[in-house]
Amino acid sequence: MSLRVLVSLFIFFFALLFGSGVRAEELNVYFKTTPRSQLLRPFVDPTDLSLLVTAADGRPIKHGTVAIRLDAPSPGSFFSTDIPMIEGTLLNQMQLPLREGRANWKQLFPIRGEYRVSVDVISADGMKASKAFAFTVRENEKKWLALGAFSSALFVLGFIAGRVFTGTGVRAVPVVLTAALLSAGISGAPQTEGPPKGVLEIEPAIVGRPSAVRWKLAGDGGGGARAATLTLTITHLEKQKVVFAVDRIAVPGEWSMQYNFPDGAEYRVVAAGYVAGQAPVRNEQVVTVTGVEPPASAMMPVLAFFTALVAAGLGAGRWSKRRSRTQR
Repeated sequence: MSLRVLVSLFIFFFALLFGSGVRAEELNVYFKTTPRSQLLRPFVDPTDLSLLVTAADGRPIKHGTVAIRLDAPSPGSFFSTDIPMIEGTLLNQMQLPLREGRANWKQLFPIRGEYRVSVDVISADGMKASKAFAFTVRENEKKWLALGAFSSALFVLGFIAGRVFTGTGVRAVPVVLTAALLSAGISGAPQTEGPPKGVLEIEPAIVGRPSAVRWKLAGDGGGGARAATLTLTITHLEKQKVVFAVDRIAVPGEWSMQYNFPDGAEYRVVAAGYVAGQAPVRNEQVVTVTGVEPPASAMMPVLAFFTALVAAGLGAGRWSKRRSRTQR
């Protein structure tokens, strides 16, 4: 037997033994935000997020599922975000079906920073792939301008106080003003009775803790096993903004996810299920989210910064008053 034949046989048997492991590396996963991440801002508009899974030849896979995990940005080094309770927490965890290699959903990003998306894909024929993506949401420019204006006002206030109290026999004492924080009241989230063939269940929601959101078919004849398509939308009632949505995803009669409601407000969750040959099944529930007081570690750096601005203004004012006296 020639050497060429031996090599060919070796390659053939190697492919038979390890072919499944090689195929597991043939999936390509792509992630995109619309609009692109450079234009995203916290709590402005929901963003269209999409995943594309293709085979090695670039063609989208026909069927499969993708497990998605979205994590909030880690706490900042000095200034906290508008909602420090959700920094570094799980924002969303769910499983979506792939349709022509694609999975889409809407998400409103509550705070600035770097978000992380972890993806685990399983195709219908058992091929697997895992990938992680990161993108940054920048702070709204108006908030930085507001911070600059407020900081300048504190410095000027301290400067004026320094000039007024210098030499009058009154010792100026810096005063730190602390804001009173109002926590959202704890109230139950009663489930609105929907059509008899649909059930929407939501765990009590607390800011910073993911809550289970479940929808399922129910009824005669083992309704939970019937295939359906589901549209689910979560809307912030005060701001009238959609914070999360999936549209007509194929589900085997039920679907669930872990969702972290971003602030202590009221949200409307609407689920619409569509079963072939039947009228749409609609469920609606208003969720009151329990607010949580920000940790001291998030408030103290900001209070220290503002106090330092006032103190710097006082020092500058006193120095200015004394210098003007010596020049007379």
